[in-house]
Amino acid sequence: MNDRIEALILRVDSYKEADGLLQVLSKEQGRMTILAKGILKGNSKNAASVQPITHSHMVLDIKDPISLLHSATIIDFFRPIKENITNLAVASLIGDIALQVSTSHQPDDYLYQITKESLTALVHYPPLLVGCIYVSLILKEMGITPMVDGCVVCDDTKVSAISISEGGFVCLRCAKNVPSKTYDANFSRLFRYTVKAELQHLSALAKQGEYTLELLSVFVDFFKDYTSIPLKSWEFLRKL
Repeated sequence: MNDRIEALILRVDSYKEADGLLQVLSKEQGRMTILAKGILKGNSKNAASVQPITHSHMVLDIKDPISLLHSATIIDFFRPIKENITNLAVASLIGDIALQVSTSHQPDDYLYQITKESLTALVHYPPLLVGCIYVSLILKEMGITPMVDGCVVCDDTKVSAISISEGGFVCLRCAKNVPSKTYDANFSRLFRYTVKAELQHLSALAKQGEYTLELLSVFVDFFKDYTSIPLKSWEFLRKL
């Protein structure tokens, strides 16, 4: 069979001597593992089209658990991402999370769209900002959005800290009784704006202040705390 899909190649693992196993998020099939024969050879016609962090059309035989690639053509190579180590590290984090929360051979239009749009946004916006809003949108889709309209414990609107375990902002009094960390007003403001935002608000968010690795770490900590999913890409990004 010659099945056709549109896919984001998110990870490529070597297999045997010259083959690769592609971990992709496809529009039509959700998460897939695809065997790409010979892509590690210098003369492979498909090598450029199946690099990690690439958007491609594919012709393949769809099978479960591993499909077989026939050919691939590039839609977007995301070259500016691959020319900057921070961009690439954030793109890897996005891909890692997308693969972890997706389901094999079950399409998820929303997940596919926000993953594709977030990778595209890395070309135009600060990478840590894009990372923050992507993880925030994933949390929202999973039903674990941090509470940012007041203290998650007592509803006091005068908040002073963020508690991962309690699920959002906490006031000064409650912060003494639950695991939490205090941040300044600007940090808390950016955190709240991002939780409330959608991808179309990236331009407005970029004008609000600097998005830092520490801010992204709060969103990632929420994800890790509620999912218990390890993220190797996050450990790499933290060390940059």
